[in-house]
Amino acid sequence: MRVLVVTNLYPPQELGGYGRSIADFVWGLQQRGHQLQVLSSDAPYLNPPGCTEVSVGPSGEPVHRGLRLKGTYEGGVKPLADPGARAAIDAANAAVLRSWLARGWDGVLLGNLDLFGIELLQVALEAAIPVLHHVGFVSPPFGPQQMPAAPHYRLLAASAAVRQGLVAAGLPASGAPVVYPGARCELFGPAATGRPSAVASAAALAAAGHPWGTPANPLKLGFAGLLMGSKGAHTVVEALIALHRQGMALQASLAGGSFQTGYREQLEAQLAAAGLAGVVVGGGVVRFVGQLQRPQLARFWALQQVGVFASIHPEAFGIVGAEIMASGAALLTTGVGGAAELIEPGVSGLRFEPGNATSLVEALRQLLADPGLLVRLAAAGEQRARACFSVQTAAAQLEQLFAAQTPGEAAGGNAAAATDAAAPGPHKWDTPTGNSSAPRPEQNRDQAPVVF
Repeated sequence: MRVLVVTNLYPPQELGGYGRSIADFVWGLQQRGHQLQVLSSDAPYLNPPGCTEVSVGPSGEPVHRGLRLKGTYEGGVKPLADPGARAAIDAANAAVLRSWLARGWDGVLLGNLDLFGIELLQVALEAAIPVLHHVGFVSPPFGPQQMPAAPHYRLLAASAAVRQGLVAAGLPASGAPVVYPGARCELFGPAATGRPSAVASAAALAAAGHPWGTPANPLKLGFAGLLMGSKGAHTVVEALIALHRQGMALQASLAGGSFQTGYREQLEAQLAAAGLAGVVVGGGVVRFVGQLQRPQLARFWALQQVGVFASIHPEAFGIVGAEIMASGAALLTTGVGGAAELIEPGVSGLRFEPGNATSLVEALRQLLADPGLLVRLAAAGEQRARACFSVQTAAAQLEQLFAAQTPGEAAGGNAAAATDAAAPGPHKWDTPTGNSSAPRPEQNRDQAPVVF
């Protein structure tokens, strides 16, 4: 199968996890023997330091960056206001996309169309081949009146929460298949990193008479996410300060680029005031390690016993949570939006209240009071991530959807039953979600990668 992939940003030029999830889909489909071509924009200000080659993607896939954005993400999202300039970009993008569609494809996979606009979607539908549009934000990509009626178009949701958000916004998406972005599970965990399980090592120390949370066996906790208020790093910092005051020995590392001016500095000031900035704390330290690429993240999580997903506003899915689980660390999560679908509370992870440091402290205290629980959560979480949230599972779903999507089907579709059967659905503990009021990562960016 030959698939043309269209998305606004593509690795190594990326913000947040949307572009990376599309790149993972490409990898997964390639692994299944399909041919992929990526069509995206060129945003050199997003290149990692030293990066000069952007015509090849992370899995060796060809990338043509001939599309133009109607605005920029440099220094935050800045849409182009001039109607004439926007119309000229629409015309140029249409010509580029039509030239690629003319080369013959079995289907089109659409990702993030922000700063491309609905105009590019309309061109993608002209070829009358299956068009799968994977929606990776809780907020819809367009309004109900802009929903394409073409029978070969289908919305895909990154989670049941995303699907619920689409329906709440008035889109006919009740039958939209859920295709979780998933994690590259084969890159995480002891077998992949060559490092022993941090949970197993701590359990052995505890069995030898060194309880968890003591100087000889400190709790090792990690956070990975953009350093901006909606991601909840401040909740983690407040909990760490409270735990320190209660006498718990810990090691904590926060990974992520600074995407909100002054936010990291505020966290560092809080830690300094509590005596936690860059100093030993009961046998451990609290440190910021900067933005990490995925191989570095795999090593980062290999060092942690607990990973915290602290987002305050609804997330489409939360790949970080899946990576924590695949690494063999225990996941503590706010479960906002699609992140609720990752765990079975008390079985494969624990929930705490968004923005509530006291609730996070209570969850951590629960683990320390019952070390066996931490071990069980970590083991069950790893098994669940590998069984339900791998990129390989998502790629198989996409393959099935392309095969099933024919011009005779309705745009909303009812093939969700077949594809949802391959993925865990919503549970009774899911929290209702609507459109997130939090800014998307692209809307506030100030990044300085740090090598870990």
